[in-house]
Amino acid sequence: MSVSDWKLLIVVHSLDKVKTIAKSNGVCQYRTHNLVGSTEFSFKCSQYRKYPIFIYELKATVSDDDPNSITIMFKNAHSHEYRNDTTRLPSPVRQSVAKYVEIGFRSAFLKEHPNIPVPSNQLTAIVQTERRRNRVEIFSVFDFQQWCDIHRDGSVPHSTFVSYYFINDINDLFVLFTTKQLIRRIQQSPLIQIDATYKVTWNELPLLVFGASDCKRNFKPFGVALVSEDEDASCYEHLFNSLRSLSIQELHQPYYPRFVMADGAPGITAAQNKRFPNSKHFMCWFHIMQKCRVHRNLMTQSKWKEVDKEIHDRADSSVTSFYEYFKKQWTEKLPSWYEGSALNLPSTNNGCESFNAKIKREYTLRNKLHLSSFLPKIESMLEDWSKDSDINPFAVQTPISSENELAAYEWSMDINRSRIHHWYNNFYVVPSSSG
Repeated sequence: MSVSDWKLLIVVHSLDKVKTIAKSNGVCQYRTHNLVGSTEFSFKCSQYRKYPIFIYELKATVSDDDPNSITIMFKNAHSHEYRNDTTRLPSPVRQSVAKYVEIGFRSAFLKEHPNIPVPSNQLTAIVQTERRRNRVEIFSVFDFQQWCDIHRDGSVPHSTFVSYYFINDINDLFVLFTTKQLIRRIQQSPLIQIDATYKVTWNELPLLVFGASDCKRNFKPFGVALVSEDEDASCYEHLFNSLRSLSIQELHQPYYPRFVMADGAPGITAAQNKRFPNSKHFMCWFHIMQKCRVHRNLMTQSKWKEVDKEIHDRADSSVTSFYEYFKKQWTEKLPSWYEGSALNLPSTNNGCESFNAKIKREYTLRNKLHLSSFLPKIESMLEDWSKDSDINPFAVQTPISSENELAAYEWSMDINRSRIHHWYNNFYVVPSSSG
């Protein structure tokens, strides 16, 4: 454009005033010209990359003879109607991503712009960028150890309490998290349920959740443990030893659970036999049937239908292979899985496993977090669980309503009492077809 396109805007007396005017007009400095007898500062619209047509410009000329008289001129006008073609996500989408990532929502920003196509790879990249913004991701072994040392006191009932830990490296660690309030529950149940959840950290560290279901059939957590390996027996030995020490330290009582409910992994069994030899390894009924169904190809389909209803038929030669598997795995190695093997206690580990889903749904939001982000989530969820224990304490007796009593009475009138067998004390055996 020719010189005649430039128009006088204002004459000022300092470069600070030039910067103020540039900011108020939405322009940024992009070039400086050292001319004969003067210096010229050029400014463009700060969004000139997005809107390249009719770019608004300023230029400030400082004469060598009179540096306190600065002439500011302009040309064109801001024109933001025609956006430059770009492969970046539109600004509204990026702004929504930044807003919702900051408060921890994963996909709410998509609902704000349902008509804008968003490629999954671009969306993943911008979400990761926003998560890294204003957040320290480098978290060393020393940082982790310091964090654990800070939380070793546990003087506040609902604050995170790290009673035991060792951190040699990312492949060799065990950290137990609980609160003073939560750990009191371990003496309220003869059972401890354990299950691992995965995909909660970028380092792929398993998180052990341990607790027990109360008499209202609600799972109550005792705490969690971050471990480097959940298949090895040493991991569960550390857990059991920590709980025994905690019970003596905080409750002044030894801790010997009568039942340990977990999966059938050899590591758990070995640790339980070593640390709690008098406890019974209690298997989840649901897992038993799931495993048996995997092995149903050891017999004919017609025979499996009979076995699925009632596992018996030992004398039938057509089920010999399945019988050998069942005897070795579920009679000799892990026998405590059937209904009645632990009275008044749950026969499945579903409560603990569903609690793992709650951790991902409400705290990690199904994201793999860096340790620097995961540890605050640990603190948050332990505090929530601990405070909830004040409102919903561990139920040691099953509540029986008047409706339950009426239903039980009507049932007792209808059933053939000759089919009810007294076991001992207040326990009776009733055929399932009559239950």
